[in-house]
Amino acid sequence: MIAGRRLRRVSSVLGPVLKWFSAVFLVPLAVALYHGTAVGPFLIPLGLSFGIGAIAEWAGGESELTVEDGFLLVTMTWVLVSLLGSVPYLMSGTGSFATPINAIFESFSGFSATGSTILLDISVEKHGAALMLWRQLTQWIAGMGILALAVAILPRLSAGGAQFLDAEVPGPRLERLTPHIAETARRLWLLYVGCSVVLLVLLLGVHYGGLAPRMTPYQGVAHVFTTIPSGGFSPMARSIEAFAPTVQWIIIPFMFVAAMNFTLLWQTLFTDPKAPARNTEFKVYLSIFTVGSLGVSLMLWGDGQFATLEETVRQGAFQTATLLTTTGYASTDFAVWGEEVLVVLLVLMFASGCVGSTSGGLKLMRWIVGIKVIGRELFQMIHPSAVRPMWLGGRTIKEPVVRGILVMMLTYLLLVIGGTGVVAVDAYRVGVELTIGEALSGTLAVLGNIGPGFGTLGPMGGFEALPATTKVLMCLLMVAGRLEVMTFLVVLAPSYWRG
Repeated sequence: MIAGRRLRRVSSVLGPVLKWFSAVFLVPLAVALYHGTAVGPFLIPLGLSFGIGAIAEWAGGESELTVEDGFLLVTMTWVLVSLLGSVPYLMSGTGSFATPINAIFESFSGFSATGSTILLDISVEKHGAALMLWRQLTQWIAGMGILALAVAILPRLSAGGAQFLDAEVPGPRLERLTPHIAETARRLWLLYVGCSVVLLVLLLGVHYGGLAPRMTPYQGVAHVFTTIPSGGFSPMARSIEAFAPTVQWIIIPFMFVAAMNFTLLWQTLFTDPKAPARNTEFKVYLSIFTVGSLGVSLMLWGDGQFATLEETVRQGAFQTATLLTTTGYASTDFAVWGEEVLVVLLVLMFASGCVGSTSGGLKLMRWIVGIKVIGRELFQMIHPSAVRPMWLGGRTIKEPVVRGILVMMLTYLLLVIGGTGVVAVDAYRVGVELTIGEALSGTLAVLGNIGPGFGTLGPMGGFEALPATTKVLMCLLMVAGRLEVMTFLVVLAPSYWRG
C-alpha cells in the first residue's frame, strides 16, 4: 500500500520530466534529417518518452511529493532516461552496438557523464553523425542535472524542487544562490550554458584561425558537449590526441572550471571576485591540480616520455586535469606510462573535483572533512574533556553532516573494494584476462564517473570485452556514483518501502 502510494506520487512528477525529456531527441533528429540518414532511431524514443511521461502523469494525478519520495524520483529519472537513451544505439545496431547490453552500457555511461565506453570502433563515418552527436549530447544534458533543468523550466516542479535537487546535485547539499530554488536552478544552468558557449567560440576560433584544422564545427560542438559536463566522450578514436596541441591547452582550463563549485563560480563572476580565496575546498583543489601537474610532468621528463618540454608539461597538466576532474579525456595513451606515474594518477582519480560541480567521485570537501575528523579524534585522545566543533571556511559543520560524510566515504570505499572483487572474479569466470589493478581502475572509473581505467580498460582500450554481468553491475555503479551513492542505495533498503 505504502509502495503504491509512493510510486503514484513520484509518477506525478516523473511524467512531466519524461515529456520534457522527449524534446532532447529533436537535436539528433535534426542532424539526421540534415545528413539524410534514418530518423527512426530518434523519432521512436521521442514518442516513447512522451508517451510514458503522459501515462505516468495521468496515473500520478495531483499528488504532492514528500521529502523521502525525492530519492525514488531521482533514481527512477536517471534509470529511465538512460534506458530510453539506449534506444538510438539499439536501433542503429552497428558495430559494438549490435549487442543490447553494449547499447545500454553506453547510454548509462553517457547520462552519468562517466565516459567509459564499449566502442572499439569509434567513428563518425561508421556510426553516423547523428548517432555520435547523440552520444555526446547525453553527457551535456546530464552534466548539470536533468531534474535541475526540469525545475528551471517546468512551473509544476518549482514549488517542491528542493528535496530532489538536494538528492541529485553533487555534494552534501545544494547551496542556493537565491531564496527560490527554481531561480537557483536557472542561474546554474545559465552559467553552464555560458561556459559551453565560450568554449565553443574558442574552439571554432582556433579552427578558423588555422591552428586546429580538424576541430571542425561538428567536432567543436561535440567536444563542448563532453568537456563542460566532465564527461569525456569523443567522436574520435584517439580522443583529444587527434587534435592540435592548441586544442589541448584550451580544454585544460575548462576541465578545471567545470570541476569547480558552480555556486562559487557564479559568486566569483557576478558578486564576489574574492570568494575563491576564502573557500577551503577550492584552495585545496587548486593546490592538488598545481602540484599534480608539476609532479606528473617532472616524472614524465625524467622518464624521457616526450621529446620537448612543452609536450611534457602539456601532457602532465592535461592528464592531471582529466583524471582529477573525472572528465576522462585522453591526450595520449597514459596507460603505458611508468608505474610511479600511474600511482599518482590513481590517487588523482580518488581525489576528484569540488562539490556542486559537474565532476564525479567523492569530492574534495569530503576528503577535507574526513582528514579534519582524524585530527579532531587525535586531539580528543590527548584532551578527553575538550569539546571541539568542526570548522570549515569560517563556519561550523553540524555533527549530522559530518556523520553523513563519513558514512558516504565508507560506503564509497566499500563499493570500490567489493566491485573490484566482483569484476575480477567475473572476468576470470569467462576467461577474460584482467589484472586486479585493471579491475580496481575500472571499478573506480565507473563509480567515480571518470571514464577510462588502466591497461586494457585504458584510454585507448574499452570495456567491450567484459562479460554482460559485469557491464550490468557497472551500469548500476555509474548511476550510484552520479547520484552520490546514498540516494541510489536508500531506495534499495526494505525499510524505505515499508514507510
